[in-house]
Amino acid sequence: MAPPVGVTVSLGEVVHWVREVTGLAHAERVAEAGRDPWRRFDLEPPLRAFGPGAGDFREYLARDTRVVAATPRDVADWLLGCRYAEDTQLLGEHDLWLHPATFELVRSGDCEDFSLWAWRKLVESGHEAAFVVGMRPIPGAPRGRHAWVTYHDEGGRYFLLDAVERSLERMIRPVAEVRGHYEPQVGVDGDCRRFVFAGLFGESWGRQLRLRRARASGA
Repeated sequence: MAPPVGVTVSLGEVVHWVREVTGLAHAERVAEAGRDPWRRFDLEPPLRAFGPGAGDFREYLARDTRVVAATPRDVADWLLGCRYAEDTQLLGEHDLWLHPATFELVRSGDCEDFSLWAWRKLVESGHEAAFVVGMRPIPGAPRGRHAWVTYHDEGGRYFLLDAVERSLERMIRPVAEVRGHYEPQVGVDGDCRRFVFAGLFGESWGRQLRLRRARASGA
């Protein structure tokens, strides 16, 4: 689709438009999935790309919660007291994401519920944190989707927090140490801006999604 008549656009925007309409940019993203699934693209995926149970991420940051967790260690320590349960077991639903306030009451849920709570607490404590959904290949197990959190500490170091792990040492690890064990696809930051990783384009359904340029901060 060409820019509207009479609208002034920059050279960079024209180049972006040409690369998109010719399919060149998409082909490069597909190729990048095999090289580095962790590469981030500021393209906004539809909410359904996160899973059928996903809701408006702004709602997960709304409503009061009771637990105070000022540091990633606080987050991990509280989560170690929670119980993992599939949605069908806990709620009788195939995929239903619990609001963090609800999760605090039941202290039970699956990876999305654990990770949404961890994401909210890290955002509240001022960390640059993202809620991420992708794949976590486990030897001997069926390939399935998983949710986790990434964040930067005060020194700018990049960490992955896998909220359903049952030890502190495995729950919080530098991304550099575990990036080969996780394949991110979609994420959302603390401002509720959705984005994609190159790993999304390793999936046939991911290559078929309609994406748009991510909105600017505060938009």
